Amino acid sequence: MINPALRQIFPFSRILLPLLLAFCGLLAAPAHAGGEAASPADGTVVTVEIEGVKGRLLENIRGFLDIWQFNGKPLPSIARLKYLHRIAPEQIKTALQPFGYYRARVEAALRRDGDRWLAGYRVDPGEPIPVTKLDLAVTGEGERDEVFREALAASELRVDAPLDQEAYETLKKRLQMIASERGYFDARLTANEIRIDPKRYQAAITLHFDTGRRYRLGEVHFRQKTPWIDDELLRRYVDIEPGEPYEAGALQQLQADLSSSEYFSQVEIGISPETATDYLLPVAVTLAPKKARKYIYGIGYGTDTGIRAKAGITGRRVNSRGHHYTAELLASEILYGIAGEYIIPGKDPRSDAWGLRASWLDEHSDTRNYKAWSVGGYYKYRDGDWLKTYALDYRIERFELADESPTSQLLIPSAEWTRTLPSELEKRIYAENGAWLRLFVRGGAESLLSDTSFIQPMVSAKWIRSFANRHRLIGRAALGTTWVDDFSALPTSLRYFTGGDRSVRGYKYSVIGPLDDGDVVGGRHLVEASVEYEIPFREKWSVALFVDSGDAYDDSPDYKTGVGVGLHWRSPIGPVRLDFARGLTEPPGKRLLFHLTIGPDL
Repeated sequence: MINPALRQIFPFSRILLPLLLAFCGLLAAPAHAGGEAASPADGTVVTVEIEGVKGRLLENIRGFLDIWQFNGKPLPSIARLKYLHRIAPEQIKTALQPFGYYRARVEAALRRDGDRWLAGYRVDPGEPIPVTKLDLAVTGEGERDEVFREALAASELRVDAPLDQEAYETLKKRLQMIASERGYFDARLTANEIRIDPKRYQAAITLHFDTGRRYRLGEVHFRQKTPWIDDELLRRYVDIEPGEPYEAGALQQLQADLSSSEYFSQVEIGISPETATDYLLPVAVTLAPKKARKYIYGIGYGTDTGIRAKAGITGRRVNSRGHHYTAELLASEILYGIAGEYIIPGKDPRSDAWGLRASWLDEHSDTRNYKAWSVGGYYKYRDGDWLKTYALDYRIERFELADESPTSQLLIPSAEWTRTLPSELEKRIYAENGAWLRLFVRGGAESLLSDTSFIQPMVSAKWIRSFANRHRLIGRAALGTTWVDDFSALPTSLRYFTGGDRSVRGYKYSVIGPLDDGDVVGGRHLVEASVEYEIPFREKWSVALFVDSGDAYDDSPDYKTGVGVGLHWRSPIGPVRLDFARGLTEPPGKRLLFHLTIGPDL
């Protein structure tokens, strides 16, 4: 070690000494025959081998070891190589210390082997140093916070366990993160150290975290860059009660809810401990509006519908109470239509709404031909995990049935309950585990503006389960029935058909159902089931094997079954499924059909 006094006498020693030492190292390194010390261009390659360790230990050694950067690369110079080899054992020992190995032994060897230099290191990490004293404490108001207690209990730090500095650093970061997320903005580490006793080969850990007081959330104040939404409507988005303990999740949820509405393109939530009064934090929300109208254009292809196109508009600024409307024009090879809705936010505008709607549809497929006009209204709201919708629609439909073209008029009340798990939309696009359940019933009464009385309940479900190898099992089922006084008065659109992309693959769209003179006319009852097993072979690609079966019938089912294989891609816009299936019943199967579907799993 250089005497500190010399550094004062020679102020340039910090520059000169390293240069002098490097120069001496060059002199001490004998030149290799053929000029190898000066020229790395002779094709000589460096190979570095490390034995005796694996996993995290090996990865950390490679990160610390300077010589590792030349592994598999041309020789820099013999002098440089020997220097890096000489310091390698100490670097290896240093790399092992975070994992508690303080008595490691390293055998190092450097030799030339033909057209390569081989640097080998045999590592014996020895016994890890044990933790004999562990002093972990959370003080302040957070001492009674269950989240901090759980963090301490979940830590991998234990008395008599090997010292793990990574676990120590992880716990520190975890405590600081909890403090930030839960409003302990004055929190600090009052003691944090690891003491090593080399003679006794023992380690002692001290970690004290003082949380201070927990801040509370105050009133939420809105500022709109372009004012147009009533403050009363905005407050219906707020679940925060003034004075409740601070939680970052509550603010993130408020921001997400406002961002996902039809109203705002940008939502900024400002909050700072410097603005607090007696640990009460006011919440400032700044809102930038979306454009007054949104236009939608699209073109696509579906094996059921053929080429299809869509154009739509959303009007966002009908009035300051948040009313808005949508209108959409659809066109495909088998279907034309126009539909519109006028939406009024409900008590909870995130999920509750009143709506007025109207539509006109013209389907002209191989099995269904009808024109339907409909007008009505609905109310939907969230009840726990259920999204419930109650509606009343008046429908006039002209449909073709054999050689006849009757017209049916029906006043149809309906109820629909759906439940989807997980509830987060982003987790439903490609679901690792989840389920979807739909309960639906509709009907009509001849005494109430309807040509016939009927009741039609239906249950649909989908279930997804993933395994440790990332394989997925997907199940799907549907059951429906109809009680009707005059089935001939029930229009085509209200009868049951099956077959196609989203029902029984291997059969064309809606070709499965009761026949009348060779024409499929639809049935009173429906049964569908599907089992699919998906096997990934790349990060975003998988193959699937599936079996679908079902029937639409009047008296007793005659199940039609399709089997096939699919190629699935997790695209940026959602899963894309290319399925090849063959129906096993002839007619209408015994053909290999291609099915294309795009959309979320749930």
